[in-house]
Amino acid sequence: MKLLKLISLTFLLSVFVAQANESISLPSETGDTLMIHRLNNGEIWGSLIITDQLADSFSASELIVLQVDQHKPIKLDHEKRCGTPAGEAQKVDYVFQTEQSTDQQWQFSQVESAQSDILKLTGWDKEFYHHMKSDRRPNVIDFPIQGPIALESLWKQFQQGEKVIFHYTTDADEPREAVFELAVQHEQINNF
Repeated sequence: MKLLKLISLTFLLSVFVAQANESISLPSETGDTLMIHRLNNGEIWGSLIITDQLADSFSASELIVLQVDQHKPIKLDHEKRCGTPAGEAQKVDYVFQTEQSTDQQWQFSQVESAQSDILKLTGWDKEFYHHMKSDRRPNVIDFPIQGPIALESLWKQFQQGEKVIFHYTTDADEPREAVFELAVQHEQINNF
């Protein structure tokens, strides 16, 4: 099964990279990889790839959050398509704690099952998070950094930021954090 996942991951990456003019690859200490691609149409996209030895997958029901330095966190919403069955309910919430001091930290907490879906529909968390559409597969999530559907400020954050942090949950319900150092690649990123 792991071999099949590895082969399908390699195939999917080769298709995406074939559309790209150039790419940068950033490793994390946790074994994950962040790739930044400039596509032939001029857009810039990122790909977060789970590449650990256990071949875990992103949980289909959990959100993935990215944050560059201390900028407002971004929830990478999985685009739901019409005609697909309802997914499993979200269990883990990503809470970004901000205090008056410079200490800012993330916490993972369980979501109360009594929380109504109407809160999600009304965008109750827009004060704390930006939302952006993404394309998620079991081991890869693609998201726009610069382009028509990207947040306007995200590309500037990648060009000037020191690090980007991703918070996600695996299909084994394990919350994880992947940190990528942007500062070491500033020259390459700015040459995009």
